[in-house]
Order: sequence, then structure tokens, then C-alpha cells
Amino acid sequence: MTVQTRHSLIAIYAIVIVFAAATLFSNLGNRLLWGDEATTALLAESITKHGLPKVSDGKNLITYIGTELDSNKAQVWTWAPWTGEYLAAASFFLFGKSTATARLPFTFVGLFCVIIFARLVYKIYESHETAIMAALCLVTSELFILHVRQCRYYSVVIFAEIWLILGLYHLFTGRARRGTIHMSMALALMFYCNYIIIIGNIIAIVFTTILVHERRKYLWRYILSGFAAFTLMAAPWILYAKPWTQAGQVNSRLYIPKLHYYAVEINFHMFPFVLLLIPVGYFIFKGRSLHISSGKTPAQRDLELFLWILIPCQLVIISVAPGLFVRYFTHLIPVFCILQAMLLTRYIRPMLPRYALVGLLCFTNLLSMLGLYFFQYGHKPAFPVINLMRSIATPYTSRLDDVVAFLKKEAAPGESILVYDSEFPLIFYTDMQVIDGRFTYGKTVRPDWFFPIGPSCVFDMKPDSIPEDLSNDFTPVEIEVHKTKRSGSIGDPDKYEYFTATDKEKFVIYKRKPETRRPRRQSEILNKH
Repeated sequence: MTVQTRHSLIAIYAIVIVFAAATLFSNLGNRLLWGDEATTALLAESITKHGLPKVSDGKNLITYIGTELDSNKAQVWTWAPWTGEYLAAASFFLFGKSTATARLPFTFVGLFCVIIFARLVYKIYESHETAIMAALCLVTSELFILHVRQCRYYSVVIFAEIWLILGLYHLFTGRARRGTIHMSMALALMFYCNYIIIIGNIIAIVFTTILVHERRKYLWRYILSGFAAFTLMAAPWILYAKPWTQAGQVNSRLYIPKLHYYAVEINFHMFPFVLLLIPVGYFIFKGRSLHISSGKTPAQRDLELFLWILIPCQLVIISVAPGLFVRYFTHLIPVFCILQAMLLTRYIRPMLPRYALVGLLCFTNLLSMLGLYFFQYGHKPAFPVINLMRSIATPYTSRLDDVVAFLKKEAAPGESILVYDSEFPLIFYTDMQVIDGRFTYGKTVRPDWFFPIGPSCVFDMKPDSIPEDLSNDFTPVEIEVHKTKRSGSIGDPDKYEYFTATDKEKFVIYKRKPETRRPRRQSEILNKH
């Protein structure tokens, strides 16, 4: 390699990394945290005070489904492991509490993913073109950008998947001990973020090991050793949190529709299915049979086998999991980026069509639109990453912004809100007491405010009527809010709202009449002034 070539490659890698940094870090605090992000942030704030993610601070309760269901008797959060919460807590400790600092550590992990991912792909294929192409697919992925910019564990599981691929590559190239260590630690990191994604990875590893056993007879010993090490690392949480108590949340309802939905999302946001025609066309026009390896090394062949097996394994497992969430697939983004880069560089030899396809793949969804009709599902031709970059650079004001601004002006920090939803963002931004009416269990409550519907709830819930025992004590207050989506800041590209809505609408809340207010403590009066 000449000095000029080396300098050119360094410049290209630098451009990709700078593009990623600019896209990921720009206006990180522009949008208020939505519900799941606020959950992580509130638990992180609790960690800075108590050392553990306590669900109660004596004023507010953090729960999705009720006390001692997503927390234990000591009021410590056990619904999910704490990796994301401790990352956010470290950021709060170092930089203070804010929207941007809540997201900052996850975005740093996302940028680190770009760097190590490019290095990994080069290690596997010994091709700078393949590495740059895969990295370019990653940094222009709308799904990647949206999720890495959130105060959630998503960037960590993306990193863990890259780490797992590195471990398996070491195993397939004969560096078995090193590979076992990497594999077990990557699985443990995944586990301490999200249980669901572990299952598909383990199943795919087992199937791959079965298929390559004849030529890699040593592999079972190291795979089982890695699984044992992973089990030991996961055991403390299993014994402490007892995650099997959540098993009732798993069901197979809407199984086939879920499979279809996830297939559509993969086609449009991760891997256009039309790319699968590239190797088919290659073998047809080259007159080769499908068993020819096309120059693949044994390690590449076995690793790619794992990647192809992993996708359907994850698709089936995630379709059984509760809910319908694209975020369950975020860890597969680097998997699809590797496969895209591999297909383009291996089977399309002419440079012009190869780079033209890269441009279409990275900056448009036109290749996705060429998929089967059943995988379009209402999507339209677009320039996703370009639209997203414009969105990031543009100030965004949601209905939640308007409601928070109103409460900061009209309500005192010690006052309470009754709403039949969790509304964790209101807790984070107003420091008021938010009473989730779903868990009052007939108890008498005397809120200062009543919200018929929460301003940040993801689901478009119907308004709740004011309880009869409170109706005489409250007066309606009408405020004007932006007519934005309640899920406008969520990481799902199909739900994300790019720009502030130009229309506004009336938002009705209820304020307790002054004559029915409870006597206020001296400390509350001092805080008000």
C-alpha cells in the first residue's frame, strides 16, 4: 500500500467517523425524554442518591405494572437489569441532570460502535472497501441514529452484538480461548440489557456449531465453556431479580401478524430483501452452482452462516415476546450492515453499479420499495437519513414541552397531579408528584391537578373523566399545545415525528379550586417563593 493510498483511506475513515459524530451528538437535548427514556433517567437519578435504582423517593413511584411486580420488596427496580441506568447515573454524576446528559453516554457508546465495527469488518474480510461500506451503512441507518440518540440501552446491545461477532470470529479462526472469553462476556452484557435478545443469539450459536462440527470438532468444548461462563455471570441477577416471574408476559398472540410486521420493518430499515437477488443473479450469469464459496475463507463462511441463521432465530423469538417493538431488533443492525457490504463487494464486480447501489442503499429507501408488495405496508419513497439530519438540526416543540412550560409557571414543585398513566417525563421535568390513578386501588387522593390524558403517553388513550368525588373541587383549564404525536420522539422510524406540528389544539386539564386546597406546609410556601 502506497503512502498516498494510506492517507486516502485514513481520510475516508475520518469522514465516516466525523459524519457519525455530527449526526449523533447534534442537538442531543432538543427533544424531551419520552416515557421509556424518562424511566431510565429517573432510576439513574435514584442511583445517584441511593446507589441503587429505587422506585420510590417518598413522593413518586416508578412502576409500569404495579409495586412488587417490576420491583422487589426493598423497592429496587427488577423489571430489567440496570446497565442503562448506571450509565445514565454516571453521566448525571459527572455533568449534572439534563436531557442531553441523560442521552450522552449512550451516544458515546454508539460512536464507539462505529469505530470498532469498521475495524471488525476489516479484520474479517481484510478489505478496506468492505469495511468502509459496512460502516457507511451503519452511520446512515435511520434506525441506528434514532436509537443511539436515546437514553436507553440500545447502543449497548449494538456494541454487545459487535463484540459477540468478534468472539465468534476468533473461535472460527482457531483462537479458541480468546473467542470464548469474548463470546461469554458479550452474551453477559446483552443479558444485563435485555433478556429477550439473548435467546436468539444462543440458539443461532448452537445451530451454527452443529452445522460446522465436522470441520471444527474442537468448537463444542469452547462453546459450552463460554455458555457456562455466561451462566455464572448472569446468575447473580437471576437469583436476585427472579426474572421467571415475568414469564406470564410472554405469549404467542398475533404471532403471524408480528412476523409480517417485523419482516416489513427489516425490509425498510435494515436490509432491503431485493439484495437477496444479487447472489442468485451472480450464480445464474456466472453459470456456477450454489455450493461454490466464491473466494470465502473458512472463517468467513462459518461466520456468515451464523449471521444468516441468527436473523430467523431472532425473528421467531422476538415475535413471541410481548408487545410489537422495532427496538428489539436494534442489535441486529450491524449484522445486516455486514451482510449488505459483503453482498455488494463480493458479487458486484463493476465499480459503477456497486457504488450506485451503495448510494441508493444508504440515502434512499428505493431498494426497499422494490421488494414484494406484501413488504411495503404503506411506506413511501423517501430519503430517510437526509430527512433525519434536517430533523435533528431543527428545533422541535411537542405537546409535552407546552404542558411542562405551563406547569413550571402555574404549579408549585410540591403539588400533585392525578393521571391514569405513568407520565414519568412529568416527574423528570417538573419535580411534581405524579399519582398514577391505575394504582390508587380505591385510596382517597387529594391531587392539586387532574389530567384526563397524559401529554407524553405513547398510546393514543381516550380521555378519562374526572372522578366523581373530585368533580366539585376542580375547574377546567384550557391550554393550547402543539398537535404533535405523543410518540413523536420514540426511536421507531415509522412513529418518529421529524418536525414540530404547525397546528395547535386545546388541551384540557383540571385545577383544584383555591378554597378546596389542603393547607400548605411552611416549607412548600418557602419553596414557591
